[in-house]
Amino acid sequence: MINTVSCTPDEAKELIKSLRSLKLSFMLWGATGVGKSESVRQLAAELDAELRDIRLCQKQPTDIGGLPALDHETRQTIFYPPAFLAPRVDGKPVVLFFDEISLAPDDTRSAVVGILEERRQGNVEISDNWIIVAAGNRPEDLANARGLGAAANRRLLHIVIEPQLEATLAHFMKIGVIAEVLAFLKVFPQHLSGEESARTQKHELYPRPASWEKVSKIFEQLRKADKRVRYLAVAGIIGDSVAAEFMLLAEEVKNMKSVDELLEIQRKTPSKIGAYLPDTINGLYALSFAITTSASEDTAVELLELINRFDEQTGERFYALPMRDLKTMAGSLLLDKIWKAGCKVENSKVFWRYNEKREAAASVNNSVSETNETPPAASVATA
Repeated sequence: MINTVSCTPDEAKELIKSLRSLKLSFMLWGATGVGKSESVRQLAAELDAELRDIRLCQKQPTDIGGLPALDHETRQTIFYPPAFLAPRVDGKPVVLFFDEISLAPDDTRSAVVGILEERRQGNVEISDNWIIVAAGNRPEDLANARGLGAAANRRLLHIVIEPQLEATLAHFMKIGVIAEVLAFLKVFPQHLSGEESARTQKHELYPRPASWEKVSKIFEQLRKADKRVRYLAVAGIIGDSVAAEFMLLAEEVKNMKSVDELLEIQRKTPSKIGAYLPDTINGLYALSFAITTSASEDTAVELLELINRFDEQTGERFYALPMRDLKTMAGSLLLDKIWKAGCKVENSKVFWRYNEKREAAASVNNSVSETNETPPAASVATA
């Protein structure tokens, strides 16, 4: 068991960045599909470094330690080092990534551990501006994985990556995952990663962050296909039971008005927009994410006005729904995206209306919280 604190892929990436000058070697642990490899790819891109990705389950010891050759002059055996250790002439940094180390053959893994510990292989010293990272599964991660051993563990900085909902949703929105997946995970966070239930039920297919990215791409590709075809494809990635739940939400979203259609209604008959808003938590989450992912500088103010209308809806359709909280969440997502893109909406009346409503809601929540606090000891005694 790797008994350290778990973190998100982004936190792992920032930790490695912060400590790169110490010339440490890092070991990323986590289940398949939680984002270990992707975080290393992002790390290399953000540092403008070359990524040298070595998949160890496909390598033999000589692929790591080098091939023996005869030096005819000295009559001695020498080793030709592997190409991935070749220095860069331009001095550009390198991220040397040993992936799937826990699935590698014992001899191969031993050769890699030497590089991780000493930052060298034979006569080849690894440059100070290289970052060395290994990644693998823990034995408990439903993989045929093994630990590295006490000697290696003492020489590495270990980072355990586990998916966390809000961080994953933020990443998914950044890379364009479809609104149906975002809404489904918001409503059913237990399906972000299904290792525990899969272990209990002995299922080979189960959801994890990387598989939801695949579901997004597959579903978008098959959006116009028959429902049965879509279900077969999704079930082939995340398993039948979770796929069935996802398809129910997806069908509900399919019957909703699109963001563009809602904007057109808002422009023509704003007072009637409530008749076209979804009236389930699934649909409203999906709409909130769809608003954010479709936002641009041209539509930002109109979309914020649409969000403003969430908690203005009355009647039985919306009575049991947390419309105020949904408005706050949707507005926060939208504003975060457009501000990061450099868009400005602060001078619009729509923004100040949203902000006033948000502050009023926060004030009400604080008042309720204070009212529900335990009375002072003197008051209790008097009572």
